[in-house]
Amino acid sequence: MRKTLNGLNITYRYHKGNSNVVLLLHGWGGSLNSFKHLENYLIKNNYSVITLDFPGFGGSDLPDKNWKLDDYVKIIEELLNAEHLKKINIVSHSFGGRVAISFASKHKNLTNKLVLVDSAGIKPKFNLFKSFKILRYKFLKKLVKAKIIKRDLSGFGSRDYKAMPEELRPVFNKIVNQDLTNNAKQIDSPTLIIWGKDDKDTPMYMAKKLHKCIKDSAIITLEGGHFAYLNNADKFSIIVNEFLK
Repeated sequence: MRKTLNGLNITYRYHKGNSNVVLLLHGWGGSLNSFKHLENYLIKNNYSVITLDFPGFGGSDLPDKNWKLDDYVKIIEELLNAEHLKKINIVSHSFGGRVAISFASKHKNLTNKLVLVDSAGIKPKFNLFKSFKILRYKFLKKLVKAKIIKRDLSGFGSRDYKAMPEELRPVFNKIVNQDLTNNAKQIDSPTLIIWGKDDKDTPMYMAKKLHKCIKDSAIITLEGGHFAYLNNADKFSIIVNEFLK
């Protein structure tokens, strides 16, 4: 299905089951198929399930460079209005967690239960080596732009950054360092925090901080890294189902 949401054509899938509605939000670089295993499991258990492609991924339109996190939240708001939904559960991974945290903090009346899977949104701890690399990149970029030196800077940046379309990079840069600690403190929905023990992209200290910020929350760990939910797909699906029942 496709709908115009916040000015863009957004691709999504909606299976209608019972009144217990679950919205699945994928991570940066993912698609509506990122939670396919969980989606099928929930459908078998008669949930209503919605999953979508965020702008710039899958079949959805690219956003312009001025897009902010609030624009992603607005997509969810308009989708709920279009489908006449009053209250939802949200399961989100990584970047999808950013959107979920922001949405749940602003729309407590619309959020039933929340699952944050290796979620982004917590400001990383200071890292001297990483800070040096960022400063070095910015300095070299200025020299290249001023035509003082010739240098290929494509090797800099994370895997996500290097893999994404050029048009999405300004949006990524705007959102990636946004600290949602205060938003997390405002969430009062029951929240399950599921994390890969060896996650290097969003380390375990971020899960513990989310747990501390969200008063009605619990942490469950899985073997693996940032995509541990895929490596433990059956176990993950059972855990989410038990939490949402």
